[in-house]
Amino acid sequence: MMDRLLGLLDEASPAKWGLILAFAILGAMMQRDLSIWARLLAIAAGIGAAVTFTEPVRDLFHLGPVWGDAVAAALALTGRNWAAFALRASKDPLSTVSAILGIWRGPKS
Repeated sequence: MMDRLLGLLDEASPAKWGLILAFAILGAMMQRDLSIWARLLAIAAGIGAAVTFTEPVRDLFHLGPVWGDAVAAALALTGRNWAAFALRASKDPLSTVSAILGIWRGPKS
C-alpha cells in the first residue's frame, strides 16, 4: 500500500500537484463558516481524494492519461466538499438527517 502511494507521488507532475492544491485551497477558502482548522482538514481531504481516487476513476470511465489532471482537480474539490459536509453534519446531526430526508422525499405537494 505504501509503495503504491509513493509510486503515485513520484508519477504526478508538478502541474498536477498544482491543480490539486489550487482546487482544494480554492474550495476551502470559499467556505466562510469553517474555522481555519476545519479548512485545513478539508484541504487535506481534497488532496487525499485526488491522490487516492484519480487512477481508479480514470480506469472506471476508460479515460486516457490526458484526463489525469482534470480528474484530479475535480476529485480535489469533491473530497473537500465531503469533508466540509462531514464537519457541518457533526455540529448538528439531527438537522443534517432531516435535510437529507427532505431531499430524498422531494418537494411537498
